[in-house]
Amino acid sequence: MKILTLTVLQFNSFIKKIFDAEEFLSNIAIIGEITNFKISGGNAFFDLKDEQSMISCVKFGAYDLNVKNGDLVTVYGKINFYVKSGKVNFLVRQVNAYGQGDLYQKFIMLKEKLEKDGYFREEIKKQIPKFSKNVGIVTSETGAVIRDIINVTKSKNPFTNLIVYPSKVQGVNAENEISQGISYFNLRDDIDVIIIARGGGSLEDLAPFNTEKIVKAIFESKKPIISAVGHETDFTLCDFASDLRVPTPSVAAEVAVFDYEEQLKNINRILELNYYYLSKKIENSKQNLKQISNTLIDKLTIKVNSSKAKLDLIVKDISSKINQIKVLRQASLENVISIISKLNPLEILKNGYSVLEKNNERVISIKNINVGDDLKITINYG
Repeated sequence: MKILTLTVLQFNSFIKKIFDAEEFLSNIAIIGEITNFKISGGNAFFDLKDEQSMISCVKFGAYDLNVKNGDLVTVYGKINFYVKSGKVNFLVRQVNAYGQGDLYQKFIMLKEKLEKDGYFREEIKKQIPKFSKNVGIVTSETGAVIRDIINVTKSKNPFTNLIVYPSKVQGVNAENEISQGISYFNLRDDIDVIIIARGGGSLEDLAPFNTEKIVKAIFESKKPIISAVGHETDFTLCDFASDLRVPTPSVAAEVAVFDYEEQLKNINRILELNYYYLSKKIENSKQNLKQISNTLIDKLTIKVNSSKAKLDLIVKDISSKINQIKVLRQASLENVISIISKLNPLEILKNGYSVLEKNNERVISIKNINVGDDLKITINYG
């Protein structure tokens, strides 16, 4: 029998390929007790043990992992074989307290039912307003969540109004208070967007956000809703039903609140551009107006000169006609004067005639004279 000789690297790489090829080992859950737990560089390292065996585990990005030595948990993830060290460990994706398996199955079943009923459809999602003035927040009125939202809001836009509906975010009656908060903000005309927020926690802690009542309240909301429940790795039915899901409450504030200073800069840039283009347009209009004015003046000058020439011709024509009339009138007048002169009694007297008057009345017949009458005789004395 021939013996296959391998280097350590070749052997370990071969073993890794066997593990990676086994689909069953890529998505499994293991129940055990946590021991040797520690956090290093933001990652969790621990062993999972039962009465007879133990396996090393690692969870990357474990700042929010709330477990301790002695906890009985269910871990979800896959087997990993490290070629360099030749060791097997379990890469953890999620950690639940033991007994939450049933809770998770109920979550999956309810999610599938509500998804089938159309509560999570993308086409019914409402747009998140870009410029919200009043933001409604359903969360606990104390704790880091509301402080984070307030801090981000003050930083981005101190003029945004935050209205908090204080609600339980876990435990008995939490789902009712959260639903009431959604209904309350829908009754207000001034609310632009609603944020539902809480910090991270176990599946049991997040149970109020995984109820059909919450999903229906979000579905019936006329206001857009942002879900900021849990941490980035947590998913709830509230996330699927909401119009937008964000990883943290701080991000919710980033999305819901517009940056006042940035928008002010944008407005100023727009005003500057408008002023520039308006100035250019005014300048172009002035140039066009000047050209039009010059053209009109030239045309008007030509027309005036033409009219003046025509008027001069008319004036000359009128003057000519007046002179003709004057000549005619002068001749006619002279003719009349000649006739009148001939009829002038004084002119007649020059011919040797005389005028005989009696009692200041002209004597026109000899019959009007008697012997002894006083008579006045007028003759030419020239």
